[in-house]
Amino acid sequence: MTSDRIIAILYIHKRSLKVDIDIPSDITVNELIIGLNEGFQLGLDTSDLSKCFLKTENPIAFLKGNKSITEYGVRNGTTINITE
Repeated sequence: MTSDRIIAILYIHKRSLKVDIDIPSDITVNELIIGLNEGFQLGLDTSDLSKCFLKTENPIAFLKGNKSITEYGVRNGTTINITE
């Protein structure tokens, strides 16, 4: 049975903030970047999304583009690191 939601950990290093986030499994990386940027006021420049990416652990990956997060293997317990 597959779930249509993923519980991931968002770690914003500059703020030393870790928070669980509930995200749809079919969201694209670009949509997630925009949503996180707006929701957490990260101040990322999203005018050129080809230069934007997310760093994850569990699995270790660089996520970018219009692929869904599950195509990269993102699953429950994945940590999304925001280091900028």
